[in-house]
Amino acid sequence: MEFGEHLRQVRKQKGMSQQTLANLLFVTRQTISHWENGKNYPDFNLLICLSDILDLSLDELLREDGKMKDSFTKKDVQGFFKPIYRKLLLADLCFVIILFLEATDVIRLTVWGFIPVVVGSLIVSYVVTRLKRLDRQYQFDMRYTWQKRTEKLFNFIHKHSQR
Repeated sequence: MEFGEHLRQVRKQKGMSQQTLANLLFVTRQTISHWENGKNYPDFNLLICLSDILDLSLDELLREDGKMKDSFTKKDVQGFFKPIYRKLLLADLCFVIILFLEATDVIRLTVWGFIPVVVGSLIVSYVVTRLKRLDRQYQFDMRYTWQKRTEKLFNFIHKHSQR
């Protein structure tokens, strides 16, 4: 049974109207109607509230709707990747600014000047590690173009360094 059908069935068993359920969730009645008709799905926070209100576990609520599970998996991964990607871009921007300032003789990198570079490199390596771990966990192959190019470069270097 799909999520919408299951939601409608349980809501009616509990003797709730769409409006009553909507009021409890702080959404519109039309939103409940859209969920029940399969036009869209609630977000994860609303799903938790919905399971509490209807006295169902998330597993019972989602068990048989494969599209629902897929949409959450993709949303969760994409939601997790965005902040990590932003942190990676910020770290890269820091490196570029430091290198630009050093190249234009605005700053000279001394021992203390390398601290931001070291911290930045640690951040980038942490973020890349998290990206790879998450990618392996969900098996989405959501690597960025630069990752694919870097991987090819490392493979090329490794192959030619063994000669």
